[in-house]
Amino acid sequence: MSTAAPGAAGPGDDAGEWRHLHPLSPLLKGGIAFLAVLAYIVSQQADSLFGADRDDPTQGHLGLAALGVVVVLLAIIAGAWVSWRFSRFRVADTLIELRTGVLFRQHRQVRFDRIQAVDLGRPLLARLTGLSEVVVQSAGGKDSHLKLSFLTDAQAQQVREQLMALAGRSDEAAGAWASAADEDAGHVRADASGLTEADYADLPAPAPVGDRVLAIPNSRILQSVLYSGPGLAIVVAVPALVVSVALGVPEMVAWLGPMTLAIGSAHLKRLTQECNFELVHQGDRLRIRHGLTDLRTTTVPIHRIQAVEVSQSLPWRLTGWWRIQVNVAGAGTGDAETQTVLMPVGNREEALRVLTLVHPGIPRDAALAALEGAGTAHGFVTSTARARRLDPLSWGRQGYAVLPDGLLTRRGAWYRAAQFVPHARIQSLKLEQGPVQRRRGVATVRLVSTVGPVSPAVAHLDETDAVRLLNEQVVRSSRARQRA
Repeated sequence: MSTAAPGAAGPGDDAGEWRHLHPLSPLLKGGIAFLAVLAYIVSQQADSLFGADRDDPTQGHLGLAALGVVVVLLAIIAGAWVSWRFSRFRVADTLIELRTGVLFRQHRQVRFDRIQAVDLGRPLLARLTGLSEVVVQSAGGKDSHLKLSFLTDAQAQQVREQLMALAGRSDEAAGAWASAADEDAGHVRADASGLTEADYADLPAPAPVGDRVLAIPNSRILQSVLYSGPGLAIVVAVPALVVSVALGVPEMVAWLGPMTLAIGSAHLKRLTQECNFELVHQGDRLRIRHGLTDLRTTTVPIHRIQAVEVSQSLPWRLTGWWRIQVNVAGAGTGDAETQTVLMPVGNREEALRVLTLVHPGIPRDAALAALEGAGTAHGFVTSTARARRLDPLSWGRQGYAVLPDGLLTRRGAWYRAAQFVPHARIQSLKLEQGPVQRRRGVATVRLVSTVGPVSPAVAHLDETDAVRLLNEQVVRSSRARQRA
């Protein structure tokens, strides 16, 4: 967030026209509070609805109370109108701006060359009114994002496509405009592509194109939630809770109730976020669409993906399902639900399809060995036999393989996981060795990536193998970054 500088462009500048958000925006932002008030009123009237006597909180002054409610509603409506009137945005020649506030004004700007992604959000109330919000994600993290809440669906789509096009060309345009000299006050500058600054501000939205990679049925999403460890616990706990209530066993209710509520709410949130999941490949980016009550469309440039993990829990071994998560540069932990899940649940072939889409240089045989294999086949270096006591189940599976484009790691026997990190995307490496590992002559190498759900590591390597991996990988990563 930044305040308006003295030299900031004003509403009358030619770089782009200032536009208001949709007039229903204040109503939608306060929709949850309105529903809470409505629920309170309904609860207060519940007794009278069932024919029971109730106390009159107005003490006979029902007319005055109704008048007070009308005055408050009018004040809220007037405040919402003023808030909307002073909220406006524009797409200028090098940045997008948003101005809000009456007494405490805010002026937020995001330059095109700092845009990481542009997402569309459609909460439940917005979907009912045909509106969407545009979330402009910048390189500064979640706190520096810019939200346009709300626009019509058509306007939101147009703004998103316009910003993505401008963000992709901003470096080229900025360089061309900086090298151009003004001949006179009426000279119109054009960039290397032949577009003027005004053309960029009024760039039409291209039609959305792309190849659908995945479309996960909601029935599979529901089954995947139930087939997880906590999901199976809920399946057992809910009938037990019902029986405890029916038999009047307060001790069991006091124990099962909070546990079921905590686990159930977390899984319900995951279910509502992952329903209607669709992954579309659009050239150099991926479009992720998901959500039940809050439908969101996220665009993730492929070059921003820093690490990828394909995992399979023990219950999913029976169904052959896998899950794919990624680390995305510029995305904080709060963006995990919208950017870091490329496949919530899918079979092996779907997992391989997404994995090779993100990193085409991974051979199929090496990918299969990482997902389901064990031993040293396909170039894998595994944990030493001395690690058998430290990891009796998966010591022969844990290991890594060096590929031309990156490092492929795997771990786990019951909970399987395989990670791939491009050489140029490895931020740093750490060699860890605890006292027990030191006695067994083994060590763990961790590959430090950007913030995200993927934490690549190779555990319980022989000390010599661990040191060799550390030293050689430093050289490989340095050379890959120089080539990039």
